[in-house]
Amino acid sequence: MPSGRTIALLFAALATAVGLYLLARESSLFAIRAVEVEGAPPALTRKIDTVVAPFRGHSLVGLDRSAIERAVLGIPEVRTVKIDRAFPNTLRVFVGRELPVAILRRGSEAWLIAASNKVVRPFPLGRSIGFPRIWVPASVEVTRGSPISDTGVRTAIELLASLGRAGRGLQLANVIASDGNLTLVTSSGIELRFGDVSQAALKLVVVEKILPDLGPPPVGSVAYLDVSVPSRPVSGTTLKSKVES
Repeated sequence: MPSGRTIALLFAALATAVGLYLLARESSLFAIRAVEVEGAPPALTRKIDTVVAPFRGHSLVGLDRSAIERAVLGIPEVRTVKIDRAFPNTLRVFVGRELPVAILRRGSEAWLIAASNKVVRPFPLGRSIGFPRIWVPASVEVTRGSPISDTGVRTAIELLASLGRAGRGLQLANVIASDGNLTLVTSSGIELRFGDVSQAALKLVVVEKILPDLGPPPVGSVAYLDVSVPSRPVSGTTLKSKVES
């Protein structure tokens, strides 16, 4: 058994440590004076600086990192965030950005959509950055910073994200998502009719196997490939459909 003097010394050391911790937490010695952001372009860095500004002056000791992470994740362009401390006075913010995959069109409105299904930001009409457009009816709800709940849109985004990740050569110009059905339109004008969103991944495999044999559509018409029943794909021509660009 330790002696009474040893126990007293242990309690004294503990009290000293607690006192030093409380002092450091309340003292300006370790107050946040600089913020370093990694993984973000200048425009996003400025947004992060703005949401982190209320935490400047707080001590790095006892810092509520989860509160800062929640604030940064509130920025639609941010997918992941990690907070670190660089004593004595620097807060480090490491971010992963959302990966845009499409432009969502609803009438005269447009938004940039990420692979995570999140609405990143409004998108100016008439501007083109090489992403396919997903056309939806007015009934589909769109909120900046929130995911799209419509099943057809979600499936379309998953397909587009998988195409990008795998580096596949299928070039899409438009995706029409309506009433739970999907029609994909290639950059050459061929309609890929998926029907409902079930077995979408399998239907995509069937499309990629058959599409190279179809060739470009004839002048004045558009070729189509119907894979709504993936075991019995049907191809042919029809009157050219009117899809806004």
